[in-house]
Amino acid sequence: MSVFDSLSDSVKNELWATLALRHTPGLGPRRTKRLLESYKSAFAAAQAGLGSPSAWPGRGLTPASVAERFFSEKWRLEAQKEWKAIRASDCSFLLWSDPAYPDILRDIPDPPLLLYYKGDTSLLRGPAVAVVGARDCTREGIAVAAFFARDLAKAGVAVISGMARGIDRAAHLAGLEGPGRSIALLGTGIDVMYPACNADLYGLLAQEGLLLSEFAPGTEPSARHFPVRNRLVSGLSRGVLVVEATGRSGSLITARLALEQNRDVFAVPGHTMAAVSEGCRFLIRQGAKAVFSAEDLLLELAPLLRLDAEKGLSRQNGAKPAPARKRKDALHVELLTGALDVLPVGGLPWIAPESCPEKHAPPAVNQAAVPDKETRARLPLGPEEGRVLAALSREKLHIDDLSRNLAMDVARLSALLVRLELHGLARRFPGMLYALAEG
Repeated sequence: MSVFDSLSDSVKNELWATLALRHTPGLGPRRTKRLLESYKSAFAAAQAGLGSPSAWPGRGLTPASVAERFFSEKWRLEAQKEWKAIRASDCSFLLWSDPAYPDILRDIPDPPLLLYYKGDTSLLRGPAVAVVGARDCTREGIAVAAFFARDLAKAGVAVISGMARGIDRAAHLAGLEGPGRSIALLGTGIDVMYPACNADLYGLLAQEGLLLSEFAPGTEPSARHFPVRNRLVSGLSRGVLVVEATGRSGSLITARLALEQNRDVFAVPGHTMAAVSEGCRFLIRQGAKAVFSAEDLLLELAPLLRLDAEKGLSRQNGAKPAPARKRKDALHVELLTGALDVLPVGGLPWIAPESCPEKHAPPAVNQAAVPDKETRARLPLGPEEGRVLAALSREKLHIDDLSRNLAMDVARLSALLVRLELHGLARRFPGMLYALAEG
């Protein structure tokens, strides 16, 4: 049975009403939020709006012209298109009325009516911090983004970013190394992999983290989508860290939105003369906090992050907040107010597919981070990872050959190869070639 066919009639009614509101001309997220807060559900708001064109204006919720457009069903054609796209893609989604819809996002002025997703929605119950920056970043920027993201995730904080190449990619990969894991906000439909060079990251986040989008399935990338997406990057986060940004970087848009949403903004100062850090220095002059380690962020945000973690545990257990257990999916509340064991920079393998060329050469892999044979034997590899590792050798193999040899889907194989790279067990070469890492 498909995801769609398994939905109850009440959920289908709420979804249809949500799409009707979503596609009414002039009824943007801010006005829709007022309707939902007033009527408590999209279905109730739609029933009222279709019952009388004066219902919404009578409560001071919308102009009469917008209510008239809804009453006359100007939304029907576009709502039907998205309805069909949902059925065709068989994707999962969260409605405003869903208990799993994140409260922190409901609080922003213009929250989305629904969120499409792939992955683990339990990550929405805990604390999160955004790590963003330039696509055309430096080698140092990659290392710094990984340095911060890894330690945030180690403390049980989800790392949020926008799945672009450069800083975003480094933040997601490093975030997936810790129990906090990582959440990606897409500027496309949930079923569209963009950029193509992040197909491996897409697969890994769908398996180990969370992918989110407010755009209808099948929506292709568009320049106007990404600034809209950025409000969700900041909206889901307690703070936004900008690692590298030029004076015209899109990361500055995210920082501005964060301030409008009453979120804290942090920036890594970078080198005094570095153009790629010009935006960071601008933010610091405007009042953003300069930070030098994840501990700086954790101490600054500790009260809010601890509150988020306790709320998440309470919702998960159906009881009052209790101490988190130390396991892969636990929220390490106790680390948020204590000293953080800061790890050294390095250890994140650089993965830059040739389809997304960078302006800067990749950094050399930190050889100290490559495990020796004895350490490799102790690594907690899953059965699938073990199969892939056994299929690798010192000779370079193309991913298509590995896929055929293992009878495994390429997307899943890519995700497993990334995990092996993070453990220092596999190495990627240009042309989608893989081999055992040296050591």
